[in-house]
Amino acid sequence: MEKENKYYKPIYLGFVSQKGGVGKSTLAEVLAAILYYEKGIDLIVVDCDGTQTSFKKLRDRDRALIEEDPQIAESIHAHFERFQRPSYRIIAAEPKDALRLVNSTLNGMGSSLPDMVIFDFPGHSSTKELLELSIQMDFIICPIEADVQSLTSSLAYAKTIRDIGVSTSSVRIQDIILVWNKVDRRARSLIIDEYTKYVKEIGLSLFDAQLYSSVKFSRELGQAGVKEVFRCSYLPPQPKLRIGTGLDEWVPELLQRIGLVTKSAE
Repeated sequence: MEKENKYYKPIYLGFVSQKGGVGKSTLAEVLAAILYYEKGIDLIVVDCDGTQTSFKKLRDRDRALIEEDPQIAESIHAHFERFQRPSYRIIAAEPKDALRLVNSTLNGMGSSLPDMVIFDFPGHSSTKELLELSIQMDFIICPIEADVQSLTSSLAYAKTIRDIGVSTSSVRIQDIILVWNKVDRRARSLIIDEYTKYVKEIGLSLFDAQLYSSVKFSRELGQAGVKEVFRCSYLPPQPKLRIGTGLDEWVPELLQRIGLVTKSAE
Protein backbone atom coordinates (compact mmCIF):
# COMPACT_ATOMS: atom_id res chain seq x y z
CA MET A 1 0.00 0.00 0.00
CA GLU A 2 1.57 3.25 -1.12
CA LYS A 3 0.88 5.62 1.72
CA GLU A 4 3.12 7.91 3.73
CA ASN A 5 3.63 6.89 7.36
CA LYS A 6 1.88 9.53 9.48
CA TYR A 7 3.45 8.39 12.78
CA TYR A 8 0.38 8.67 14.93
CA LYS A 9 0.80 8.08 18.62
CA PRO A 10 -0.38 5.74 19.81
CA ILE A 11 -0.25 3.40 16.83
CA TYR A 12 -3.55 1.59 16.30
CA LEU A 13 -2.82 -2.03 15.39
CA GLY A 14 -5.76 -4.26 14.47
CA PHE A 15 -5.83 -8.06 14.32
CA VAL A 16 -8.40 -9.27 11.81
CA SER A 17 -9.42 -12.58 10.27
CA GLN A 18 -12.20 -13.61 7.94
CA LYS A 19 -12.45 -17.12 9.35
CA GLY A 20 -12.41 -18.51 12.86
CA GLY A 21 -9.58 -20.77 13.91
CA VAL A 22 -6.71 -19.08 12.08
CA GLY A 23 -5.13 -18.00 15.38
CA LYS A 24 -5.86 -14.27 15.27
CA SER A 25 -6.54 -13.74 18.97
CA THR A 26 -3.73 -16.04 20.07
CA LEU A 27 -1.20 -14.13 17.96
CA ALA A 28 -2.48 -10.82 19.30
CA GLU A 29 -2.24 -12.07 22.89
CA VAL A 30 1.27 -13.45 22.50
CA LEU A 31 2.44 -10.31 20.71
CA ALA A 32 1.00 -8.05 23.41
CA ALA A 33 2.80 -10.01 26.14
CA ILE A 34 6.15 -9.95 24.33
CA LEU A 35 5.95 -6.24 23.48
CA TYR A 36 4.74 -5.07 26.88
CA TYR A 37 6.55 -7.32 29.34
CA GLU A 38 9.74 -7.97 27.38
CA LYS A 39 10.30 -5.15 24.88
CA GLY A 40 9.19 -2.25 27.06
CA ILE A 41 6.47 -1.05 24.69
CA ASP A 42 3.58 0.55 26.54
CA LEU A 43 0.22 -0.58 25.21
CA ILE A 44 -3.44 -1.09 25.93
CA VAL A 45 -5.74 -3.67 24.35
CA VAL A 46 -9.25 -3.24 22.99
CA ASP A 47 -11.08 -6.56 22.93
CA CYS A 48 -13.86 -6.45 20.35
CA ASP A 49 -14.00 -10.23 19.99
CA GLY A 50 -15.87 -11.41 23.06
CA THR A 51 -15.39 -15.14 22.43
CA GLN A 52 -13.68 -17.65 24.70
CA THR A 53 -10.43 -16.99 22.83
CA SER A 54 -10.50 -13.25 23.52
CA PHE A 55 -8.16 -11.13 25.64
CA LYS A 56 -10.79 -10.47 28.29
CA LYS A 57 -11.62 -14.15 28.76
CA LEU A 58 -7.90 -15.01 28.89
CA ARG A 59 -7.33 -12.36 31.59
CA ASP A 60 -10.31 -13.72 33.53
CA ARG A 61 -8.90 -17.26 33.40
CA ASP A 62 -5.44 -16.05 34.42
CA ARG A 63 -6.82 -14.07 37.34
CA ALA A 64 -9.02 -16.94 38.56
CA LEU A 65 -6.09 -19.35 38.51
CA ILE A 66 -3.87 -16.94 40.44
CA GLU A 67 -6.56 -16.60 43.09
CA GLU A 68 -6.85 -20.39 43.39
CA ASP A 69 -3.18 -21.42 43.28
CA PRO A 70 -0.84 -19.91 45.92
CA GLN A 71 2.30 -21.12 44.15
CA ILE A 72 1.35 -19.49 40.86
CA ALA A 73 0.25 -16.37 42.73
CA GLU A 74 3.67 -16.13 44.37
CA SER A 75 5.46 -16.47 41.02
CA ILE A 76 3.26 -13.85 39.34
CA HIS A 77 3.75 -11.48 42.28
CA ALA A 78 7.53 -11.90 42.00
CA HIS A 79 7.32 -11.20 38.26
CA PHE A 80 5.53 -7.89 38.82
CA GLU A 81 7.91 -6.96 41.63
CA ARG A 82 10.72 -7.17 39.07
CA PHE A 83 8.69 -5.58 36.30
CA GLN A 84 7.67 -2.55 38.40
CA ARG A 85 4.54 -1.86 36.35
CA PRO A 86 0.99 -3.19 36.38
CA SER A 87 -0.34 -5.51 33.70
CA TYR A 88 -1.47 -3.98 30.44
CA ARG A 89 -5.03 -2.68 30.40
CA ILE A 90 -7.81 -4.47 28.51
CA ILE A 91 -10.91 -2.58 27.37
CA ALA A 92 -13.85 -4.77 26.34
CA ALA A 93 -15.92 -3.04 23.67
CA GLU A 94 -18.42 -3.63 20.93
CA PRO A 95 -16.90 -2.62 17.56
CA LYS A 96 -19.29 0.35 17.25
CA ASP A 97 -18.11 1.71 20.61
CA ALA A 98 -14.41 0.86 20.37
CA LEU A 99 -13.00 4.16 19.09
CA ARG A 100 -15.13 6.24 21.45
CA LEU A 101 -13.97 4.23 24.47
CA VAL A 102 -10.35 4.41 23.36
CA ASN A 103 -10.54 8.17 22.83
CA SER A 104 -12.08 8.59 26.27
CA THR A 105 -9.34 6.47 27.83
CA LEU A 106 -6.54 8.30 26.02
CA ASN A 107 -7.98 11.71 26.90
CA GLY A 108 -7.81 10.74 30.56
CA MET A 109 -4.13 9.80 30.30
CA GLY A 110 -2.83 13.29 29.62
CA SER A 111 0.67 13.22 28.16
CA SER A 112 1.33 9.64 29.30
CA LEU A 113 0.02 8.04 26.13
CA PRO A 114 0.84 4.42 25.29
CA ASP A 115 2.93 3.57 22.26
CA MET A 116 0.29 1.26 20.84
CA VAL A 117 -3.34 0.23 21.05
CA ILE A 118 -4.01 -3.35 19.93
CA PHE A 119 -7.53 -4.03 18.66
CA ASP A 120 -8.69 -7.65 18.54
CA PHE A 121 -11.51 -7.74 16.00
CA PRO A 122 -14.39 -10.22 15.94
CA GLY A 123 -13.85 -13.37 13.89
CA HIS A 124 -15.59 -11.97 10.81
CA SER A 125 -14.80 -8.39 9.78
CA SER A 126 -16.77 -7.72 6.60
CA THR A 127 -19.78 -5.92 8.09
CA LYS A 128 -20.14 -2.18 7.53
CA GLU A 129 -19.28 -1.18 11.11
CA LEU A 130 -16.22 -3.44 11.12
CA LEU A 131 -15.00 -2.06 7.81
CA GLU A 132 -15.41 1.43 9.26
CA LEU A 133 -13.36 0.42 12.29
CA SER A 134 -10.76 -1.24 10.06
CA ILE A 135 -9.95 1.92 8.13
CA GLN A 136 -9.35 3.80 11.39
CA MET A 137 -6.47 1.49 12.29
CA ASP A 138 -2.95 2.53 11.35
CA PHE A 139 -2.01 -1.04 10.53
CA ILE A 140 -3.92 -4.31 10.31
CA ILE A 141 -2.40 -7.75 10.77
CA CYS A 142 -4.34 -10.44 8.94
CA PRO A 143 -3.24 -14.04 9.67
CA ILE A 144 -3.84 -16.42 6.77
CA GLU A 145 -3.46 -20.17 6.42
CA ALA A 146 -3.18 -22.60 3.52
CA ASP A 147 -6.90 -23.00 2.90
CA VAL A 148 -8.22 -21.74 -0.43
CA GLN A 149 -11.67 -20.78 0.85
CA SER A 150 -10.39 -18.69 3.75
CA LEU A 151 -7.65 -17.18 1.56
CA THR A 152 -10.24 -15.99 -0.94
CA SER A 153 -12.22 -14.07 1.69
CA SER A 154 -9.09 -12.74 3.43
CA LEU A 155 -7.60 -11.40 0.19
CA ALA A 156 -10.91 -9.80 -0.82
CA TYR A 157 -11.05 -8.02 2.56
CA ALA A 158 -7.40 -6.96 2.31
CA LYS A 159 -7.87 -5.53 -1.18
CA THR A 160 -10.93 -3.58 -0.04
CA ILE A 161 -9.04 -2.03 2.88
CA ARG A 162 -6.00 -1.35 0.67
CA ASP A 163 -8.10 0.38 -1.98
CA ILE A 164 -9.95 2.54 0.56
CA GLY A 165 -6.68 3.50 2.23
CA VAL A 166 -4.98 4.50 -1.01
CA SER A 167 -7.93 6.47 -2.37
CA THR A 168 -9.20 8.22 0.77
CA SER A 169 -7.13 10.80 2.62
CA SER A 170 -9.50 11.10 5.59
CA VAL A 171 -8.93 7.56 6.87
CA ARG A 172 -6.13 6.46 9.16
CA ILE A 173 -5.19 3.10 7.64
CA GLN A 174 -1.65 2.92 6.27
CA ASP A 175 -1.24 -0.76 5.52
CA ILE A 176 -2.79 -4.18 5.94
CA ILE A 177 -0.17 -6.90 6.25
CA LEU A 178 -0.85 -10.59 5.76
CA VAL A 179 1.08 -13.23 7.69
CA TRP A 180 1.21 -16.96 7.03
CA ASN A 181 0.16 -18.70 10.23
CA LYS A 182 0.02 -22.35 11.34
CA VAL A 183 2.54 -23.31 8.67
CA ASP A 184 3.55 -26.99 8.70
CA ARG A 185 7.36 -27.14 8.77
CA ARG A 186 7.32 -30.80 7.74
CA ALA A 187 5.76 -30.33 4.32
CA ARG A 188 6.17 -27.76 1.59
CA SER A 189 2.83 -26.20 0.65
CA LEU A 190 2.12 -25.42 -2.99
CA ILE A 191 -0.78 -23.27 -1.82
CA ILE A 192 1.58 -21.10 0.24
CA ASP A 193 4.08 -20.87 -2.62
CA GLU A 194 1.49 -19.92 -5.23
CA TYR A 195 -0.48 -17.51 -3.06
CA THR A 196 2.71 -15.80 -1.87
CA LYS A 197 3.46 -14.99 -5.52
CA TYR A 198 -0.13 -13.90 -6.11
CA VAL A 199 -0.22 -11.62 -3.06
CA LYS A 200 2.90 -9.84 -4.30
CA GLU A 201 1.51 -9.59 -7.84
CA ILE A 202 -1.63 -7.78 -6.67
CA GLY A 203 0.36 -5.41 -4.48
CA LEU A 204 -0.67 -6.56 -1.01
CA SER A 205 1.81 -6.58 1.87
CA LEU A 206 3.01 -9.89 3.30
CA PHE A 207 5.43 -10.58 6.13
CA ASP A 208 8.60 -12.39 5.12
CA ALA A 209 8.49 -14.25 8.44
CA GLN A 210 6.08 -17.15 8.79
CA LEU A 211 4.52 -18.51 11.97
CA TYR A 212 4.63 -22.26 12.39
CA SER A 213 2.07 -24.69 13.69
CA SER A 214 2.84 -25.65 17.28
CA VAL A 215 0.91 -26.95 20.27
CA LYS A 216 2.89 -24.42 22.32
CA PHE A 217 0.53 -21.63 21.28
CA SER A 218 -2.34 -23.19 23.23
CA ARG A 219 -0.46 -23.55 26.53
CA GLU A 220 -2.17 -21.33 29.09
CA LEU A 221 -1.23 -20.80 32.72
CA GLY A 222 -3.54 -23.53 33.98
CA GLN A 223 -2.07 -26.23 31.75
CA ALA A 224 1.59 -25.21 31.62
CA GLY A 225 2.41 -23.32 34.82
CA VAL A 226 4.56 -20.20 35.01
CA LYS A 227 7.73 -21.64 33.45
CA GLU A 228 6.12 -23.27 30.41
CA VAL A 229 3.21 -20.90 29.74
CA PHE A 230 2.94 -19.51 26.23
CA ARG A 231 -0.39 -17.71 26.17
CA CYS A 232 -0.90 -15.48 29.19
CA SER A 233 -2.00 -11.90 29.84
CA TYR A 234 0.56 -11.50 32.64
CA LEU A 235 3.68 -13.17 31.22
CA PRO A 236 5.44 -13.44 27.85
CA PRO A 237 6.46 -16.87 26.58
CA GLN A 238 10.09 -17.45 27.51
CA PRO A 239 12.56 -17.10 24.60
CA LYS A 240 13.58 -20.77 24.76
CA LEU A 241 9.93 -21.77 24.25
CA ARG A 242 9.65 -19.59 21.15
CA ILE A 243 12.34 -21.47 19.24
CA GLY A 244 10.86 -22.97 16.09
CA THR A 245 7.63 -20.97 16.19
CA GLY A 246 8.74 -18.06 13.98
CA LEU A 247 7.82 -15.50 16.63
CA ASP A 248 11.33 -14.17 17.12
CA GLU A 249 11.59 -13.53 13.38
CA TRP A 250 8.12 -12.06 13.05
CA VAL A 251 8.09 -9.64 16.01
CA PRO A 252 11.12 -7.55 14.91
CA GLU A 253 9.85 -7.50 11.33
CA LEU A 254 6.48 -6.24 12.56
CA LEU A 255 8.11 -3.49 14.63
CA GLN A 256 10.21 -2.43 11.65
CA ARG A 257 7.21 -2.32 9.33
CA ILE A 258 5.11 -0.17 11.66
CA GLY A 259 8.05 2.06 12.62
CA LEU A 260 8.07 1.36 16.35
CA VAL A 261 11.31 1.30 18.32
CA THR A 262 11.56 -0.89 21.42
CA LYS A 263 12.61 0.60 24.75
CA SER A 264 14.59 -2.38 25.93
CA ALA A 265 17.04 -4.64 24.20
CA GLU A 266 16.26 -8.27 23.69
